[in-house]
Amino acid sequence: MNAAEVLTSHLGAGLFLAMLYLNWLLRVLSRRMGEVTRMPPHYKWFDVGMLLILTATLSYLLMCSVALVSPPVIKLTPALLLTLFYLPLTLGVSLNLSVAAIYWGWLLRER
Repeated sequence: MNAAEVLTSHLGAGLFLAMLYLNWLLRVLSRRMGEVTRMPPHYKWFDVGMLLILTATLSYLLMCSVALVSPPVIKLTPALLLTLFYLPLTLGVSLNLSVAAIYWGWLLRER
């Protein structure tokens, strides 16, 4: 990483926070729509997805902080990055997308 990437690396966390906010908003809207249509409470899976995205956000901040330290405290191996960042992020986004499709898929089927 060059100096500009290291100094601005923490700004990317705002994207993850925006993603968490959008997921929370989808959870609230899906809960209300599920109550009206008497659907089973699938909206609770949004909490699991948001927890996984929060885990990925915290590990992203850890990676950025490790990049700022001159003697690295933790060696960022690809396996560590996969288990702490990429896997929770992928699972969280996929879970939230599938739950949103359950609640809001009717919009795509309607004409």
